[in-house]
Amino acid sequence: MQAEQQIIETTSVDLSDPSYLFTDQHGIEALAESVRNLGLITPPVVQLRRKGGVRVVTGFRRISACRHLDLPRMHARILPPETASLYCLQLAAADNAAGRALNLGEQCRLVEKLQGLCSTKEAVSQALQSAGLCVPADMTDKLLRVSALPESVRAGVAKNYISINTALSMESMPRRSAEAVAGVFDILRPSLNQQREILAGLNELAALQEAGIESLLKDRELDRILNCADFDRGRRLNLFRSEIRRRRYPWLSRAEAEFFSRRKNLGLDENMDLKPPANFEDTKYTFTVRFSTAAQLCRSAEKLEKICRHPELHAILKREIEYPPDIY
Repeated sequence: MQAEQQIIETTSVDLSDPSYLFTDQHGIEALAESVRNLGLITPPVVQLRRKGGVRVVTGFRRISACRHLDLPRMHARILPPETASLYCLQLAAADNAAGRALNLGEQCRLVEKLQGLCSTKEAVSQALQSAGLCVPADMTDKLLRVSALPESVRAGVAKNYISINTALSMESMPRRSAEAVAGVFDILRPSLNQQREILAGLNELAALQEAGIESLLKDRELDRILNCADFDRGRRLNLFRSEIRRRRYPWLSRAEAEFFSRRKNLGLDENMDLKPPANFEDTKYTFTVRFSTAAQLCRSAEKLEKICRHPELHAILKREIEYPPDIY
């Protein structure tokens, strides 16, 4: 449908009508400066409403910038009231996608609005493709599922500190627990694998203690780690992961602590390393010696002979570890 370009009163447009709004771009300072110096290069598109007034189809920021500059009138493309909502939404999608890639949060909101106008998921995908966005049906389904999650989770997906797959794994969680996890990810910004690790750990601890994750995170030590201003983000992330792991596997954590303490007492040279079996589930340890000359290897052999007689090594191999009672 061809929109007619006209000059309209800047204040006549209702910016509070979100019918076709799905983006999260808010800043207008740079845009206002551009309009001041170069004029409005691309007019916004608006639609007349049947009961009066004008709603925005696309160009919320452009109109806001013109108001910021106190411009009384502006050029706009005007659609009649009978214009189909699906067409208007596709037009908004095409206009926004032409300038930049839509983030996942915006895609979720767009797909959610399209769902209300289309009969099937395939129709939603077709509507997106018609607007120049190639989103397969399976991805459309994921976006629809994410759009049903709490706002804090959707915000994490939009800002790319929660992966879409991590978000989908939170579907079955109570709303308050999902929001609590989203808050942790916002603070720590873990990688994808770390997201999975933390989420699994929190779910297991919550199940063991028969409590919600939001209650679990009120623990004094966990709260201290998350909110301590003396720790940078990386430090908090490592401490939080270690604390969760310690609580999930108290015996294993104790074994690791004892091993590293005893290994330190062995006085290994810089070119030596002693590694325990994975998760202490085996009895085979690995001792590594790095050398570049025969003389260096001979010195390491002499050192290794002393290590073999060291009581700390025998304690490690016998696993003389005092395990605490299983508090869980």
